[in-house]
Amino acid sequence: MSPQKVALVTGATSGIGQATAHRLHTRGHLVYAAGRNPEALDALRARGLRARSLDVTDEAAVTRLVAEIDAEHGAVDTLVNSAGIPDRGVLEQKTPSEVRTLFEAHVVAPLQLSQAVLPGMRARGAGTIVNIGSVAGRVVGPAGGAYHIVKSGLEALSLGLRAEVAQFGVRVVQVDPTGVRTPFFEGEFAEVWEYADDDPYGEFMSRRDASVRKLSKLPGAAISAETVARTVVRAIESGNPRPRYVVGASGKASVLLRALVTDRMLQRILLSGMGS
Repeated sequence: MSPQKVALVTGATSGIGQATAHRLHTRGHLVYAAGRNPEALDALRARGLRARSLDVTDEAAVTRLVAEIDAEHGAVDTLVNSAGIPDRGVLEQKTPSEVRTLFEAHVVAPLQLSQAVLPGMRARGAGTIVNIGSVAGRVVGPAGGAYHIVKSGLEALSLGLRAEVAQFGVRVVQVDPTGVRTPFFEGEFAEVWEYADDDPYGEFMSRRDASVRKLSKLPGAAISAETVARTVVRAIESGNPRPRYVVGASGKASVLLRALVTDRMLQRILLSGMGS
């Protein structure tokens, strides 16, 4: 059994997951960093992390990895569910397959990973599960409906699971960042999206894209992955972590606005930002 705290971090080959894996490693945790990018996994391995290839939607692979960790260390002390995929577009044009893929990655996979580590945590009477959500799970805007749906689902998963497993000494925390400067984030604003002339949402999406691109350049609109990682590690190392953490000034402002205005007023505010 390892005297170190053992952490399993998914989505560790980029963005928040990668920053969190490195930060936990520097703080003395024994980190299993899981992801799908072979070169990034090699880089993690070179820095002393235990890098593992993992598709979080592969149930058998998840079971094997947790069994490997349990066999060597007795249990996972900390699970950070950070793997995910981006999405954009209007709901009418989303296929059921696309929505299922998002749901599998953002809701079903974190649930299955939690189920896999919980027996060991319960046996020890301790453990921490951190789910990386988004302010998009708290504030719903246009042209990102499917992403909002799954991030809202992750919110419910975190709060429900937290209430169920607290009796065993297991803490569940949700971390909701605002926009984060990751390859996904930068890629969306670098790409110029084009829409067919007969697309009924083409003009709407073009205005949305221009609005988001403009907002992304404002000071404080986006934060670094390292900023989120600091909050994640602070929650893990806290004796009594909060159920939810919102990271980033713009995210906190959005959540406050959501609490202060009606649904109708919030929709007007969001659409007015697009010139509607």
